[in-house]
Amino acid sequence: MIGIIGGSGLYQGMEGLQGKEETISTPYGEVNILKGENFLFISRHGYPPKPPHRINYHANMMAFKLLKVKDIVAISSVGSLKKEYPPGTVLLPDDLIDFTGKVWTYHNEKAYHVNMYEPFCRELREKINKKTGIPIRGTYVSMKGPQFETKAEKSMLKVLGADVVGMTVAPEAKLTKELGLCYQPVAIVVNFVGGETSHKGTLEMMKRMGKNIACIVRTIITL
Repeated sequence: MIGIIGGSGLYQGMEGLQGKEETISTPYGEVNILKGENFLFISRHGYPPKPPHRINYHANMMAFKLLKVKDIVAISSVGSLKKEYPPGTVLLPDDLIDFTGKVWTYHNEKAYHVNMYEPFCRELREKINKKTGIPIRGTYVSMKGPQFETKAEKSMLKVLGADVVGMTVAPEAKLTKELGLCYQPVAIVVNFVGGETSHKGTLEMMKRMGKNIACIVRTIITL
């Protein structure tokens, strides 16, 4: 059983995923899931979709834990900071910078420090690479959102070594680490970070890439 998180534009599942819809209760709220024979799908934003700062990350990640799903693949739309990664590129990031400015933890009453030196799951990443051919490269930077980056922020992020930027991976990576789960994002480049970036453009690009994304997911759930 593998867990799939659907990102922007994948609010109601995706082509080729057939399963039973269920609602799971967690200590952090209820989560709607699509449960198939060998996968469990959660729409990150839900439906109707919530903006990134209102996503119940704690409930989503805990649902996987309660359902004993250890391996989790997150489909995430991203903006590219480098010309080497044009729209349409698919990457398996191997590092993370968190600029959300928020605390992401299940441990609010006592000190607990989880090792984030490798934020994503190397074993799962290598399995996906071997099965799909998606290249392993790139540092993902999570910004607070829901607004896109300023010109100065883009320049700063490039100096810091970031390759792609999004809003949702940091909280998921940190919470799954605390839960002892294996988490790996699949970054779908939908635009270059710049003055033409828009939410509408993101959704349109994800729609155009829908068949390719569905093919990737169908392959991943056979790992």
